[in-house]
Amino acid sequence: MSTETWDSIWSKNLVTSDYSLKYRAFMQEISATFPDNSRVIEVGCGTGQTLMDMPHDVVGFDISPIALEIARDNCDDAVQGDIFSIPFKDNSFDLVYNSGVIEHFLEPMNLYAVKEMARIAKPGGKVIVIVPNSLCHWYRLGKFVAVLMKKFEFGYEEDYMPNRLKTVISKAGLVLEKTFGLQALPPLATNDKELFPAKLRMKFGRIENLFPGKQYYAYTVGVIAKKG
Repeated sequence: MSTETWDSIWSKNLVTSDYSLKYRAFMQEISATFPDNSRVIEVGCGTGQTLMDMPHDVVGFDISPIALEIARDNCDDAVQGDIFSIPFKDNSFDLVYNSGVIEHFLEPMNLYAVKEMARIAKPGGKVIVIVPNSLCHWYRLGKFVAVLMKKFEFGYEEDYMPNRLKTVISKAGLVLEKTFGLQALPPLATNDKELFPAKLRMKFGRIENLFPGKQYYAYTVGVIAKKG
């Protein structure tokens, strides 16, 4: 996707969506398992909400300069660039992750993106990739309607079956540790509209912690992988 497409998205008067709340909480839990001196990078960070308050050396990396202007408040370093040529040395980071990125690339560019993420991860480090889930019916219906009404703003986007994502991870030379899902319930807020305030939505969303097997029906499917 073009820089202009993402600049137009991030230049809106943004709302913290239900998915953003889930994604941030999930990454905060993951980051808490790493030592404080760890190096962390979100490759395709947008406004860098998930990097906020992480007790690590955190880098936000994105193609959009407008997103990075906001992300600078949430990370130690904000770097603009292309996911296919990340300007860091091999084996630089303990945790490399993103959500909502590789689904915008056709095969085999999606694989090249994950390989580049794997390249900058340290041996034994973790790589997390999260994409829209083909098994989420309300997501697919919502996208169909948005495309039909010419209101889908995210350009080219594929959804993934869990096994397809696992295959990409394997081809990138990573070892799969866990598959998971985020955002099981239909959202009460998108990135520019909300029905209820964030605090109320956070409380309501906690009931999803009781749901099993969310990778088979949630909005996104993700993997936690390890670099050998």
